Amino acid sequence: MPEAASGTLAVAVEARIAGGIYALNRFLMTLQGKRMPVRSLTVGMGPEESVIVALFECEPETARRYVALLSSLEDAREVREAGEVLEVALAATDGGWREAAVRAGVVAHKDGGTVVASGAPGAVEDWLGMLGEVEDAIRLGPVARPGRGR
Repeated sequence: MPEAASGTLAVAVEARIAGGIYALNRFLMTLQGKRMPVRSLTVGMGPEESVIVALFECEPETARRYVALLSSLEDAREVREAGEVLEVALAATDGGWREAAVRAGVVAHKDGGTVVASGAPGAVEDWLGMLGEVEDAIRLGPVARPGRGR
């Protein structure tokens, strides 16, 4: 489980909700209204459902209470702890990315002119900070879990 800057744990939660933008709005308003300690949030909208991955900056027991509350929303198809979470970043850079990847503990490779890096939350941010000259960078929050196949 990743550790947040304050020393508390960051617990990843994945939610699948149906109902389009209105259901997504209800979900986000619940996060805000209940003052859930969301460290980061990634939302993917599909034609039939939205997939949300949130990192809660709290203890696992508290996160389980949030999961129970979010599961009771009328449009929630599934809300659960996500397990291992990876972050992904794309960067247009020329040099130093391999050494930075080793130091930050991320996996990186170059495809054309773009470097693709993935790793634990926080490690990708460290990697981006270690890069020297970067033309452009895109960071895709917590988006993937190895071995889940969904």
